[in-house]
Amino acid sequence: MNKHLSSIKKTAVLVAVSWLAMPAFAGIGGFIDAQVGSRLSGTPDKTLNSEIADAAVYLNKELGRGKVMVDLPFSFTAANAAIPVGTLLPYDTAFRAFNTKAQAYVSWGYDFGLNWQLGRFDSPFLNEANDTVGLGPYATQGVLFSTLPRMHNGLMLTYGTGPVTVMGVVSRQDGTVGARTDSAEGENLEYGVVGKWTHSALYAGAGLYMHNPGTKTTPNTNNHQIIEVMAGTKMGDWSVDAQAVIGKLAANGAESGMGLGADIRYTWDKTWSFGIRPNYTSKLGVASTHTGTADKAKVLEVTAGPNINLTDDMKVRVNYTYSDTKESSTAANNGNRSDWSLSAVYKF
Repeated sequence: MNKHLSSIKKTAVLVAVSWLAMPAFAGIGGFIDAQVGSRLSGTPDKTLNSEIADAAVYLNKELGRGKVMVDLPFSFTAANAAIPVGTLLPYDTAFRAFNTKAQAYVSWGYDFGLNWQLGRFDSPFLNEANDTVGLGPYATQGVLFSTLPRMHNGLMLTYGTGPVTVMGVVSRQDGTVGARTDSAEGENLEYGVVGKWTHSALYAGAGLYMHNPGTKTTPNTNNHQIIEVMAGTKMGDWSVDAQAVIGKLAANGAESGMGLGADIRYTWDKTWSFGIRPNYTSKLGVASTHTGTADKAKVLEVTAGPNINLTDDMKVRVNYTYSDTKESSTAANNGNRSDWSLSAVYKF
């Protein structure tokens, strides 16, 4: 009973905040992504599941050269569901509002190309959108997405001149791929820098990210390090995006790992498009449903399916995902599985 009352309260707060904030914000929008799916093979079982996998209300206001952005995310997964649709959405069962993807920041730009952004915001390291509304033909992010920082709570500086853009981040350990340390001893900051070059239908970029999950007085002797390289192009009805990640986890005895990902899409017409997204990670700390040592796991994942634009604001996606995990030489720690999911997204 208390759990349901808590969910109702959170819903009421979300609606009330959005309603009261509307007069103050010039830009109001958002989306709802409803999904249904099931496991076809592998573990856990094949029970059908239905959920509001991802949703948000966006509030924006321009302030001359500045901008204020508030992102109020929410989701709902049935508490008795045997499995979630997809494997990477960071949500607990039942209703969640203002979850780990919430944003609230202020930014300001200058004529000479510099922009600063202060608050809580999506990471510039992502090659896939943090919100599922921006994933094109895919209902969930790929396995390589889970190895990258997703949110930052701090300062980001962006400088752009011509085809070159450079972004630097200094942040609390709020959006790292490792565990955040809460301690009265003080936490270490995380740092990152990303550079990107764009020209016509081509782009290429690289980034460096690192943090120490210890505290200032009891530091961890192992740093979490990531080097990211990305490139992409668009050729007529085809688009190709590729990414490579080299990293080392902040764990005793952890070896250097790597990951590769690609996203290949074909646009048939205004209604139909198709995508296939192969991902591979090795020793980057990707967890699985199997027991074993996650920091030594090797995961191959392939997702494919169509995207159907019913209107400009509503689309349907159908996905098939196959994944194969090898965590050790022990057969019990390895396995493969396949999933299907149907996603209906409405933007408002």
